[in-house]
Amino acid sequence: MTEAKVNDRMEKIVSLCKRRGFIFQSSEIYGGINGFWDYGPLGAELKRNVKEYWWRAMTQMRDDVVGLEATIIMHPKIWEASGHTSTFSDPMVDCLLTKKRFRADQIEPQSGKVYSFSGAIDEAAIKAVEKLLEVKGIGPATLTGIRDRVKAGN
Repeated sequence: MTEAKVNDRMEKIVSLCKRRGFIFQSSEIYGGINGFWDYGPLGAELKRNVKEYWWRAMTQMRDDVVGLEATIIMHPKIWEASGHTSTFSDPMVDCLLTKKRFRADQIEPQSGKVYSFSGAIDEAAIKAVEKLLEVKGIGPATLTGIRDRVKAGN
């Protein structure tokens, strides 16, 4: 399905949900905030039912999973201790034509080959990915507008 059809369908769904009082764009009377939604009475019930069903299916009905509720915003030392800051990094590239972001290891060059890069965890690794892209001839000219600067995604 083309992206235009998907966007058109999503706009129709959002429009229907707004008319029926399921959702409203947050701060809508002041221009709204993209990506933030307030729930009406039916939307709040639907959200609560979906959340309760998911929780029951993922935690209560399984023996190998337990539930945990914690904040996402934590002291940086916790992210370091868990390995998130040193091991999770997705070098990203931006396409100047489509304004989309791609993971550097998932760019398919025109030759049809897919190159996979692993271990990009710091600036040195990102520079290595940039150099490898350059050596393989996967620069902005080859990728039709992909910026030649790889950025850390996480």
